[in-house]
Amino acid sequence: MSTPTVTTYAETAALYAVLSEDAEEALRIVADMYPAERAIFAKQLDQLRMMLTDRFGNDIDQPILTRPRP
Repeated sequence: MSTPTVTTYAETAALYAVLSEDAEEALRIVADMYPAERAIFAKQLDQLRMMLTDRFGNDIDQPILTRPRP
């Protein structure tokens, strides 16, 4: 299996490293970001987390995400 190219954006590479369970690589990528870049990325991750969980961190059922396409 070939590894996808995810180096266009540092944020994508960091997320891919997390998904690949490579915390060391994710930390290296995040550490190379400027503080403002990390803050923006954190805000984006918070938005994504809000799409996945309710305010208590519980998984939410979103029919629009699970509904089959026509």
